[in-house]
Amino acid sequence: MSTDPDAVSILRASWANTSATVADSDYELIADLGAAFAARSRAGLAALVVPLSKMDASAVGRLASGLELLGYVATRFVHGGRDWTGPAAALVCSDPDLLEAFGVLAADVVARSAEGGATWSTIVAVVEEWQMLLASRGRPSNEAETGLWGELWFINASANVGRTLATWRGPERDAADFFVDGMSAEIKTARARRQHHVSMSQVEAPIGVGEAWLVSIWVKVDPAATVTVPVLVDEILERAPDRADALRRIARAGYSPADRKTYCMTFAVLAEPEWYRVDRVPRVRAVDIGVSQLRYRISLDASTCADSAAAQRLWRHFHGHDYRSTER
Repeated sequence: MSTDPDAVSILRASWANTSATVADSDYELIADLGAAFAARSRAGLAALVVPLSKMDASAVGRLASGLELLGYVATRFVHGGRDWTGPAAALVCSDPDLLEAFGVLAADVVARSAEGGATWSTIVAVVEEWQMLLASRGRPSNEAETGLWGELWFINASANVGRTLATWRGPERDAADFFVDGMSAEIKTARARRQHHVSMSQVEAPIGVGEAWLVSIWVKVDPAATVTVPVLVDEILERAPDRADALRRIARAGYSPADRKTYCMTFAVLAEPEWYRVDRVPRVRAVDIGVSQLRYRISLDASTCADSAAAQRLWRHFHGHDYRSTER
């Protein structure tokens, strides 16, 4: 089930516009989301409280970087003139830097609770799934950060972010990053123009006999720019019709909101990216038997890139519009 973009907005607004005023209960219920409540804990932390029909006294909560899941056999609810007591699960965000991602997670819990009924086991399963996806991966290498930036930039430049996310194969470690209506695009981003590392699977018929392209993006680190990996993630999540699905894909591609502060490079695209037919990309033609997963560096020949008319056709195919500079 897709998360409701309105649920994320309601959660975000609820947490932004209130402070804790809890006097005689563990949570202040702020907004009713149907299957759950946006809330604040007694300590003033953003929370999602989900009423349950029952709670096993032996149920064990979950604790991870930036969030905690707690179970209550009985807790007090006060909202909209009503005052009652019952079992509940509470998801609490303990790290303000993770609030945007926490909102997506909380909205996903609301959506799944509304779909199948809220149970402790269901909520635990959702939270454990997100814990694995959002676990810290540490500081990325410069190459990994640059490569992820390029793929996210390509997604964010699309007229239809939801469609482009759905065609993104990078998180699955496929032979091509994007596959749209029988055509593929492999995104290569580097600070040295037309200099890239490729693998054999990326340049040897990555989609069989289909039309396959390599997109060469030339960037420089620009301290005056503002576009980092986290900025692109925020913009994509804001535009995505299903934010939970978008964040899952981004997390599988290697990004965790827990590592947000480690992604600090700001890039500027120096020229319109160039499109190269994969069958014209330099490659190693033969290797010894037993050699696999070969990766090597190539220098692209500018004379072999797609001409302007072909490039615009490709931009329209993958992005829904002609190329537009997105520099800020």
